[in-house]
Amino acid sequence: MRTTENPAVPALQVTGLTKHFRTAAGVVRAVDDVSFTVGKGEIVGLVGESGSGKSTVGRCVVMLNPPTGGSVVIDGTEVSALRRGRIRRLRTGFTMVFQDPATSLNPRMTVRDIVAEPLVIHRMGRAREHDRRVSELLDLVGLPDSTRTRFPHELSGGQRQRVSIARALIASPSLVVADEPTSALDVSIQASILNLIKDLQRDLGFACLFISHDLAAVEYVADRVLVMYLGRVVEVVGSEGLNDRAAHPYTQALVSAAPVPDPDEQRTRQRITLTGDIPSPLAPPPGCHFHLRCPVAQDVCRVRPPELLPSSEAGHLVACHLVSPGAGNRPAV
Repeated sequence: MRTTENPAVPALQVTGLTKHFRTAAGVVRAVDDVSFTVGKGEIVGLVGESGSGKSTVGRCVVMLNPPTGGSVVIDGTEVSALRRGRIRRLRTGFTMVFQDPATSLNPRMTVRDIVAEPLVIHRMGRAREHDRRVSELLDLVGLPDSTRTRFPHELSGGQRQRVSIARALIASPSLVVADEPTSALDVSIQASILNLIKDLQRDLGFACLFISHDLAAVEYVADRVLVMYLGRVVEVVGSEGLNDRAAHPYTQALVSAAPVPDPDEQRTRQRITLTGDIPSPLAPPPGCHFHLRCPVAQDVCRVRPPELLPSSEAGHLVACHLVSPGAGNRPAV
């Protein structure tokens, strides 16, 4: 599957995505009616606390966890409606970069074999072409060609993640889902991986769903930001100027907790402290899922779930009873 010529067809369109897991304790509502699009050549960030369902969304998009309901359309093909064999044949068009390269790379394979594996599985070219392509990708991700003969345990964490990125890109996918690609790395090398992803996306033109709990990383990498809370999207907003544009109380709390480079601003900015933990998806609260922790919750928030509706700015969507549709007002938290 390759990117279609029609720019009006998004790289990814998710509609009403739902994912439930049945456990001995009951049904876990990990994802609850999530809809969004990722345009061609766009990076969309998906952010939220642990347990918000963002990684489950990513795994549903690439069909590692088939959805319970809703649809996933990639380059005009509804992959969520296909049988496993048909999905397998389309997997060159969408791929995933996992959180921890130490566990996602086969320790018994060399870097050359790891990176070339998608080409082998999908029978794309011959061994000589695989070698050439591996060299190209290692160069793109900033690794010397000598790395091809090494094993994952001989590499640093940052080098292993670069290998993971090379493997994800070797078949020229149109969509890449990056699930917390820097969270398992040392802080000192996280920035280099973020810069690498931005540069590769700009040069190769693939669409990217970038998943992270780090709002600062998402704001730096992404064109748009989707904020999730307990299985639902509560806000969709452009990443530029996010500090001033965030309207949902949960997004405002995330923004207030994110560090800023100016030490004077960091010392003086007001932190919004949320009490309690994110509720269990086994028993999500009625109404707005956030109302138990929201400092400005009202009676309506406890009984009626808010719709994700447009704000005053084009493309800005907010699911909050205290934000009037089209008005762009921000509740005082």
